Amino acid sequence: MHALKFRWVKNHKGQYVDGHERDDVVRYRQEVFLPAWYRMEGRMRAWTGDNMDNLEELVDLINQTGKRLVVWFHDESIFYVHDRRPSQWVADGVSPTPYAKGEGPSMMVADFVSADYGWLRSKDGLESARVIFRPGKNRDGYFTNEEILAQLAKAMDILERDYPDEDHVFVFDNATTHLKRAEDAISARKMSRNTPAVGKNWGIEVNLRNAAGEVVYDEKRKPKKTKIKMANGFFADGTPQDFYFGMETERPGVFKGMAVILKERGHDITYTD
Repeated sequence: MHALKFRWVKNHKGQYVDGHERDDVVRYRQEVFLPAWYRMEGRMRAWTGDNMDNLEELVDLINQTGKRLVVWFHDESIFYVHDRRPSQWVADGVSPTPYAKGEGPSMMVADFVSADYGWLRSKDGLESARVIFRPGKNRDGYFTNEEILAQLAKAMDILERDYPDEDHVFVFDNATTHLKRAEDAISARKMSRNTPAVGKNWGIEVNLRNAAGEVVYDEKRKPKKTKIKMANGFFADGTPQDFYFGMETERPGVFKGMAVILKERGHDITYTD
């Protein structure tokens, strides 16, 4: 092997790349995030080494709205059953207790934190938006944008009730679970081409929710489904276009189908099966 210019070495761990310097990430940071932050900064509390412990005496930097602005950062942390220090103090003549291999089951904790108040809590300290989640197929499932929306709704309820004299901004990282279109958003990929047959209708399949906005699960921990109408569109001149037949027609409330929608917009829908 040496003659073939090979050498015997240990495999190195791959270098972690977080993508912070990708062109699209840099562009978003410089052209969207930072300008937005600078616009809000004048309304935020500011601390120096001399006033860290004197929150009540801080001078507010507030614009014409008359409200201070509080920024809440979304934080997610994963903990494993076998998390431990690799080294410990042991007495002479005593062997350290063997530990189980692998990371073991995980638990995720998601919460909101601000420089102003710390973790998001109600004023009486009895209510929070913290979520403790056990990820896994046979556990709590997976923390998707559905759970993110439910957690955010809970946080906003607390802030609207207990902190109404301040404006609040939530900051999330760009994980895929933090990006979601509206459930009824227009999507040609989901539309049926033709008007449904008599006695049938078409809608977007979404997770069923209870009165509190929480996803309803069946006995196998799978989300129950229901169907909702797709949002209406607009013509080129801005006039609203209904995607479902009106109540005064022969098919009230039935989805028109992509062909009818395009025809109403003046497109040639000639096609062959």
